[in-house]
Amino acid sequence: MRKPNKAQITSKCVEVSKCLIDTTAGLHTQDLDISRTTGDIARFAANIKGSEIIDIEKLGAIAAALKIDYRLLGKYILPKIEDLGWIETKKEGSTIRKIDEHIPPIQDTLSVLGGEWGDTFTKIDEITIFGLNETCKKPITEEALISELNSSEDDFKISRDYGLEANYFGNFISEETGKKAIWSPLYWAGRIDDVLKFLERQSHSELNQIGSLTRNLRQYPGMPSENFPNLDLLNKGIITGYFPSVSIKKKINETHTYVFAATPQFEILPDRDIFEKARLIVSSMRAGQYHAEITKIKWPTLVLNAFRDGTIRPHSFSGIQYAPLVTHGICTLIPVEMYGGTRYKPVFIDTPENNLAADIAYEMLKGEEPVSGKLKELKVDDILKKGVYNYTSEMRRIRSAKKIEASNEFEILIQRMSGSGVSE
Repeated sequence: MRKPNKAQITSKCVEVSKCLIDTTAGLHTQDLDISRTTGDIARFAANIKGSEIIDIEKLGAIAAALKIDYRLLGKYILPKIEDLGWIETKKEGSTIRKIDEHIPPIQDTLSVLGGEWGDTFTKIDEITIFGLNETCKKPITEEALISELNSSEDDFKISRDYGLEANYFGNFISEETGKKAIWSPLYWAGRIDDVLKFLERQSHSELNQIGSLTRNLRQYPGMPSENFPNLDLLNKGIITGYFPSVSIKKKINETHTYVFAATPQFEILPDRDIFEKARLIVSSMRAGQYHAEITKIKWPTLVLNAFRDGTIRPHSFSGIQYAPLVTHGICTLIPVEMYGGTRYKPVFIDTPENNLAADIAYEMLKGEEPVSGKLKELKVDDILKKGVYNYTSEMRRIRSAKKIEASNEFEILIQRMSGSGVSE
């Protein structure tokens, strides 16, 4: 088995971290503590990079939006990042008032954290992270993976069951061998061309529908879930990771989901979480296009251009529409008093990572395949602290928690797409 490099290790820790968001307490909090904390540190560092100075209000908003417990942030994450020399905390007594950040390039960040993980991981961590690295390439029988990982059956079972519950592993019985196989939803990223070629040769009606949905989403990424004719099939695709989706909360009891075709992202290109940021930008444009309460966006690409060049005007819906972009370091929101109330003007943060993400988002909004891989305002903070965004990884678990069974059609697809079956 070829072991993952340090950056790949951290990227898999990020996946575990996202999948375990808002999970109830259990033994996994001990068994996966190192991997989950490494992923949390990477997510936090990536999203404060470029902020320079962060006050206590924004710090709390970012923690809430990333769904990292603020107590853990203060007790473990910030001290670790400070030990690495990436931030300086300013305190009054024991209370943090602001932090100055100088996070290194993301590739360096991931490599350093992967090295730190390598000094402290447990057996369950090792099976989980190395297992994710193997199963995102191709399904593999449990027997073969145990051998590859040099694991005991008991340790493997614990790691596997955590992954199945959190939805970063999946399993099925191989048609070819009759043996139990394990795979990862990360498998789909970057394989959509091959999947579509396979689907075009099939006569099974459900597989034809999957092909039709896939083609539609490539041409129109971020489509609202309510626009889909077959919600059951869509939900099954979300659970298996075939249709990555994100959700943005509009009101306390109103959340909208935006759906994409699987595309290479953080897990496959670990030097930056570009595709998650690109999906965030696209979803924010779709939120304004479909779910703004007064004036809806007609031309998302024009609005994205105006957002980037600073000519976008304040809008009453901006506090909701762009809130996820604020806490992920893509923009700030400036309050503007007008028409007898407060509106917000989004201001794009000009960094290489954000520009690449925006370029990709623009291509996606045009229906083209991507070719490349700061707040004090109380009202906006309130919006952020309600939890405005669900990650693609988190959405798989949220949907599966609704007792929707994993789709047999997608299990057939994952088996047949992997060529001769699964690795043994």
